[in-house]
Amino acid sequence: KNVGALKINPQLAPVALNAEVPARRGEKERESRRGGGASRGQPVGRGWDDFRPSDNRRPPQGAVARPPKVPSMPYLVRCLQRKRMLPAIVFIFSRAGCDDAAQWTSEACDLLTPSETASLKARVDAFERMQESEALADGGGAAVETATLKLLRAGVASHHAGQLPAFKKFAERLFADNLLKVVFATETLAAGVNMPCRTAVVTSLSKRGDNGIGPLGASVLLQMAGRAGRRGKDAVGHVVLAQSRWEGAEEAFSMVQRPPDPIASHFLLSYSSVLRTVGVAGGLDGAR
Repeated sequence: KNVGALKINPQLAPVALNAEVPARRGEKERESRRGGGASRGQPVGRGWDDFRPSDNRRPPQGAVARPPKVPSMPYLVRCLQRKRMLPAIVFIFSRAGCDDAAQWTSEACDLLTPSETASLKARVDAFERMQESEALADGGGAAVETATLKLLRAGVASHHAGQLPAFKKFAERLFADNLLKVVFATETLAAGVNMPCRTAVVTSLSKRGDNGIGPLGASVLLQMAGRAGRRGKDAVGHVVLAQSRWEGAEEAFSMVQRPPDPIASHFLLSYSSVLRTVGVAGGLDGAR
C-alpha cells in the first residue's frame, strides 16, 4: 500500500514546520507500539504520524469538539532532522516530561553519523569511568545512572534542575561540540545557560505558575526563542511552536504578536543598605 506524503496543517505554516514530510510505514508501526506522546500529562498516541489537514479544523456549530492531535516527540525530531534543523532544544515544562521525551526519542530516532557515534561513545565512556572512580573513593554508588548515559550515547539528553551539576555541564559541552542533537529542557535552561542551538522548540504556550495555569509571558517566550541561532555557525535560527492539546495556530499567532512584558524591578532597599551607603559616601550628600 502506498502511504504517500503527508502535509502539516497549512494553518500552522507561520509558526511550525512548513514542508511535506514523507510518512514511513515502519516508523508509524514502531511509534504505535511505543505509544509516544509529547510529554507527561498529554495523551499518549502517534501524534501527527496520521495527521490530515482536516484533523484540527474548527468543528461545526453544535458539534462536540475533539482534542487536537499533537506531535509525538520522535516524530517532531524526525521532522527537524529531515529539514536539517538540528541540533535543537525542545522546551517542556516538566522534569518528568523531559526525561520521558528523551527516552522515547533515543529509542525511535537515529541521529548520529558513525564518526559522531564513535566520538560520543569515547567521551561518555570516559565520563562514566570518572564517575565510577569518584563513587568508589566516596564509598557510594555511581552518581549518574547507566540509563541516563545510554541516552547520551544516542545523541539525546534531558536537562533540568533535578540533575547533578556535573552531568549538566558535561551535556552542555557535548551539545556545544555538536555531538548531542536534541536536548529536552525546562525553561530554566533559557534563563541561565549559554547553550545556543539551531532550532528552539516550544511544546506549550501555557504553564503552571503560582496562580495556576496561565499563558507564557511574551518575555519568557522571547527568552526561549533567543536560544535559536549559533553565532558563526547558523545563518538563520529557527523557532517552532508546536501544536499542543490546548493551543494551536491562532494562539501561537496571538502570542508572537504581543509586545514584550514590562520590566519589573525586584531591587529592595533595606535600612542596612541605606546606612552602609551613607557610611561609604561620607554623609547624605555623598549618598545622594
